[in-house]
Amino acid sequence: AKNLRSRVRSYFSARGDERPSVPILRDKLRTIDYIETATEHEALILEDKLIKEYQPRYNSDLKDDQRYFSIKLTVNEEFPRIMLVHQRQDDGALYFGPFPSGAHVKTMVRRLQKKYHLRRCPGPRCRADGPCLYAQIDACASPCSGAVTKAEYDGRVKQVAAFLRRMESMTV
Repeated sequence: AKNLRSRVRSYFSARGDERPSVPILRDKLRTIDYIETATEHEALILEDKLIKEYQPRYNSDLKDDQRYFSIKLTVNEEFPRIMLVHQRQDDGALYFGPFPSGAHVKTMVRRLQKKYHLRRCPGPRCRADGPCLYAQIDACASPCSGAVTKAEYDGRVKQVAAFLRRMESMTV
């Protein structure tokens, strides 16, 4: 909340919040803890992380991981891919985010794809009859067909990961 006093007061006013869970919460409330952040953006990210960590019973907005995007770099694959995800998994991939602006993060991933031509196809290898469509339209470096060496491709992946680490550190 921009103004915590106003937000808390709204829960106790006569008009109050009309969600069914609010009266239940008021009855159970004993203390209010808060964490001060420097920016609203930082507060949104913190709220997202805390809700996912503690899974509060009456807050369903962020429990399902559908509110913010994270960027997944599949370093656990022979030729890593970059993609947007809502939910993180314990799969050995690198995750960056969450990022509150879906439009911004989608644009960023498109630009990274355009610059670095990381593999997009979900399969581990090119098709038997040749490179995938992305390679044919020059949107993929086609490492699985040998168009770039594994070392060259890994260098691209490291550059993308370094960029995402810098960006992530600037957003939180």
